[in-house]
Amino acid sequence: MRSNVFKPLAALSWLARNHFVAGANVHGSNAEGNVMGPVAFLWPSDRPWSASADNVAPCGSSDGVNNRTTFPLSQGSVALSIADDAWMVAFSIAYTDNPTSQDDFTQQVVNNVSEIEPGHQCYKVADIPDNVSAGTNATIQLEYWSSYESELSGRNQSFFACADITFVEASAFTVQVPCFNVTADEFTLTASSTSAVASATGESTAGTTESKSTSSGDGLSIGAKAGIAVGVIVASLGIVAAVAFVMLRKRKSRAPDQEVAEQNPKMPETSSVNSLRH
Repeated sequence: MRSNVFKPLAALSWLARNHFVAGANVHGSNAEGNVMGPVAFLWPSDRPWSASADNVAPCGSSDGVNNRTTFPLSQGSVALSIADDAWMVAFSIAYTDNPTSQDDFTQQVVNNVSEIEPGHQCYKVADIPDNVSAGTNATIQLEYWSSYESELSGRNQSFFACADITFVEASAFTVQVPCFNVTADEFTLTASSTSAVASATGESTAGTTESKSTSSGDGLSIGAKAGIAVGVIVASLGIVAAVAFVMLRKRKSRAPDQEVAEQNPKMPETSSVNSLRH
């Protein structure tokens, strides 16, 4: 019994010791400069990235509106995939079909963030004005500073990214937003860590690849495809911890009778109340 209880705990201990992988790439470093800038929207889906436009306001993309994500009128959130350090992070929104100027972005929807580290971050969006109704199109813009591509100049550059949305009533919004906060230093995803959790809990990882490569009806960005696996592992850790907690409670409930029997070998062993219920 004891070995079954401590298998999940052993997996958690192994992850704690080994998630700092020596020489591992900084989170998202392979994507930075290829499919995204230093920071990209994890959700909602952002416009296609291009190196020639990511410093150009508004939106930092040579593409216009070509995909819209449904977004709730209340209790909405935005999530980021962060490949490099960034500063002065700001979110604003334009209530128009196709914003073409910085002046179109009239509302700040998240309090400015002074600094973020590589990893993933999620932010709650402020209340949308009452005069904005379901069916309204809008664009959320991310603006930030980063030193990426400017090491030689020794100065920060401004970067932009935009996510185009259509508002829906909160009651009609059913998308599971990949909203979690984790830095690259706190958790580095590796194939070995995934298999360790699976072997300790008896779970299969057969569906992992498919879940990372398949988009939802609203469509996740490339940054989302790179980042969604981290959310899966974080959720798995929660399941492992819950299983370990339940099993430890069951073991403790039997401990008193076992200790009495060990102290007095002549006393006949009796069943506990909990074991009789089972």
